[in-house]
Amino acid sequence: MFVYITTVFCCILLMYVADKLNKRARILPFVITFLILFTISGFRYGVGTDYFFTYVPTYKQIYNGTPPPMEPIFKWLNGLCIDFAGSWYQSIFIVTSFIFVGLIYIVIYNMPCSKALLTVSFLCGGYFLFSFNVVRQTIATALFCCALLFVERNMEGKKRLQSLFVAFSLIAIAVGFHYSALIYFVVIALLYLKLDKKIYLFFFFASAVLVPTFVAVIGILLKGTKYGNYISGYYADPSKAFSLSSLLFVGFFFVYLFTDSKEDDHWFNIFRNLHFVGSIAIVIGFSIPLGQRVSALFYVLNFLSIPYYLEYYITEKNKIFVKILYFSFCFFMFLHALAVNGNGVLPYNFAI
Repeated sequence: MFVYITTVFCCILLMYVADKLNKRARILPFVITFLILFTISGFRYGVGTDYFFTYVPTYKQIYNGTPPPMEPIFKWLNGLCIDFAGSWYQSIFIVTSFIFVGLIYIVIYNMPCSKALLTVSFLCGGYFLFSFNVVRQTIATALFCCALLFVERNMEGKKRLQSLFVAFSLIAIAVGFHYSALIYFVVIALLYLKLDKKIYLFFFFASAVLVPTFVAVIGILLKGTKYGNYISGYYADPSKAFSLSSLLFVGFFFVYLFTDSKEDDHWFNIFRNLHFVGSIAIVIGFSIPLGQRVSALFYVLNFLSIPYYLEYYITEKNKIFVKILYFSFCFFMFLHALAVNGNGVLPYNFAI
């Protein structure tokens, strides 16, 4: 636990310093933060439920020439590690951590809001610890976060065709890490929506009512596939799980919905639509395990959308109080995750 708390404290302090510097000067604290988080994530040993349950066996199977069915880019990455590191399976965690932390801090560096607030949200809001267990999916989501930078540029009218091409290319790479990222192709198109509040509410509540129908259709489509287990009840019933992150994500859909956007605020429109689509996925996720897996593609994005809202849509009079409140909430979630040992992140062990 000491390792995590110390890491969070040091990284937040570094990002607080970065907030005081110009864009070029803040590169140094960003590099130091990256190195800290990369070390903690990449050189963990036996940390995360799926470390020995999924990723080590997968690596060994590929090493032995009997690869299991999996996404092509992740399979290629394992093969690359085997070419350079042989049977040393720690190498795949080092490489994936380098990719994941690097992508996240590219996004944080380019987001137009407090880097310290974004880092608190990322480290304490659940995304960072979640990545210790769900390696492929969190990388896919990090790639989507990078794609959002190019969607915003497209909305700004900056190199429209190139920006959109890069965004879709990043999603294609994300699919190569986890097939669930296919949904992001649809999400990008929906980010351009500008609907009346009543229409958003109609589709949200209609989707909630139609959940049993969605479940039945999905069950028919996936019957007989390896994903059928997510329908049959082989995995734990997600409706019995209480997720603060997902509830917070749905809550902020209504916050964004009933807030008037500033003129030409493209990030606001992106996040409002992201919360709209993601909230529907989360509602479905309360009914079937597969939906819970898909909903994780969205609620981890709280780490971007909530800091942005606090930065630009809370009055100066209340901003400090609201930020302290959000900091406290994130720290509570962080300490709670450690206390219940969520995703098997404790005890922490170094690979070296």
